[in-house]
Amino acid sequence: MGQKTTRRALLILSLMIIGAAILSVPALAHHGTGISYDQDTQITLNGTIKEFVWRNPHAQLWVDIAEGEFKGQSYGIEMNSPGVMLRWGWSKNTFKPGDEITVKVHPSKTGRAVGECLNCVVDIKGKGTVKPTDNAGNQ
Repeated sequence: MGQKTTRRALLILSLMIIGAAILSVPALAHHGTGISYDQDTQITLNGTIKEFVWRNPHAQLWVDIAEGEFKGQSYGIEMNSPGVMLRWGWSKNTFKPGDEITVKVHPSKTGRAVGECLNCVVDIKGKGTVKPTDNAGNQ
């Protein structure tokens, strides 16, 4: 193999590696929840809000569970992004520590006290129901 052929092979290989790297960036930009949570199952949780974390890429709701399988545990709920939730009319003040809630979530496939609720409908005792609005750009 001549020097010219070797250079050409290295150039083609380099371009292929760079192209693969560029094409993989969008795939890494956002993750799916289907890998972590059982999308075919919903469980109902009743409990008291411990903390509401309003932060990208997804808000998080921590609930002290009052009954059932996770009684006595702090259950972490992955919610939608703050940007989408703002379009629904939600804010960082939608949930307060001490609020008693009922919510349905897709549980973790591992059985741990975590779940996801990207399009939550949450009943807050004494305050009513909060839910996504139509055409709000759900992720």
